[in-house]
Amino acid sequence: MLMTIDRNTIAICMAAYNGEAYLREQLDSIVRQTYGNWILFVRDDASTDGTLAILRQYAAAHPDRICLIEDAALSGGSPKRNFASILEWVESRYSFSYFMFADQDDIWQDTKIEKTFALLRAHETDDKMPLLVHTDLTVVDAALSVLGESYFRYRALDPRITDLRRLLIQNNATGCTMLWNRALNDLLDPGNPGAAMHDWWATLTACAFGKILCLEESTILYRQHTANVVGATRVNSPAFVWRRLRDAQYVRDTLKSAVVQAGAFLDSHRDRLSPEQIHILQLFSGLYSHGKLGRIALVCRESFLKQGLIQVLGELLFI
Repeated sequence: MLMTIDRNTIAICMAAYNGEAYLREQLDSIVRQTYGNWILFVRDDASTDGTLAILRQYAAAHPDRICLIEDAALSGGSPKRNFASILEWVESRYSFSYFMFADQDDIWQDTKIEKTFALLRAHETDDKMPLLVHTDLTVVDAALSVLGESYFRYRALDPRITDLRRLLIQNNATGCTMLWNRALNDLLDPGNPGAAMHDWWATLTACAFGKILCLEESTILYRQHTANVVGATRVNSPAFVWRRLRDAQYVRDTLKSAVVQAGAFLDSHRDRLSPEQIHILQLFSGLYSHGKLGRIALVCRESFLKQGLIQVLGELLFI
């Protein structure tokens, strides 16, 4: 029996897949949170290891706090689709005012929810303003040895960048750090086929219609291991540059997915967008109607530029 849901209860959505190696540590870190008014909704995406058994064990141990979604009708197959399915399932059954994403292999600092929720509530003057809070992360290896004290520095990201032009080409908010309110959630469509990733889509939505807030301190140990679906590589390292030069098609595909996402976002929200926002989205979504030199000229002229010198150079090289 789940706990009573009130105005300040947070729905945490976790997607799981073959996560038995680190899942217990993550679940324990969520249970330890200093802010206790939350319910975790977790779905296993057809794991072939012991993930489902672990989830059943924790759901049985915390029946008021952990809801294991075992609904064969839900679709998965990717983090984006799995998270979208969970959010849609929760929304169809419950009424929450606040939402979070959680990955299966990280460790949350004990005050993660408390601090992010305090920041959001400090800026929530009414229930009509869409708000999104995100934070920094500490990058660690599989054994929790620190690789980077700040994910923002590790990835050469500037969380102060919140304008649409820059966020169309590169997201700087990580999904597993996000907290957002109902006003934003009512605008989300994270399962949109054109969305590059669920968290990037959420960032664009908050940018276009509300406000993005950043807590510039780490609230998560962001674990990097060989089975990461999405991970982090130190951007300014020789290894990163060499990897991107060797895998140019990956970079081109990522850039094209950003352009496709812009077109999908425009189609989804055209009636809500301002004329200036429509103009920006039309320019960016039409990027590949130009030749190579035209694309370079457009991204430079309109400031569709990534964050960090190395990434900007890579963008101009491969776009």
